[in-house]
Amino acid sequence: MSASALSRFILDHSVTSGTLIALALGIVFQFLPNYWQLIIFAGLVPGLIVKSLPRGFVSGFLGVLFSWVVYVAYLWIVSPVVQVISTLGDIVGLPGPMLVGLAMLVASLFGGLGAAIGVTLRRLGERHQ
Repeated sequence: MSASALSRFILDHSVTSGTLIALALGIVFQFLPNYWQLIIFAGLVPGLIVKSLPRGFVSGFLGVLFSWVVYVAYLWIVSPVVQVISTLGDIVGLPGPMLVGLAMLVASLFGGLGAAIGVTLRRLGERHQ
């Protein structure tokens, strides 16, 4: 597949490719210690290739959500995260899985916000050309 065919495919399937880009970047940022805040950039990059604001938000939201699913599944398998989540949930006063779900929702909203910022930056760049 040539570079022009790849770029045409990405632009033709912007939500799918944006979601996959956000997923890949989200996984990278999840596994970097102390850099989880960069998750907004996982949404920003797909936002730059998606032309529609709602579609950009959806691609960033879903990509980051799926990256959190991968991250939580990984932690569930390799560490005693169940006990930690349970204890943290008891401290906060929420069930542990609900706490994880809220964290995933907030992170996904950050990914969607990053994508919306990316779409807006793209539009501003196109307007000034």
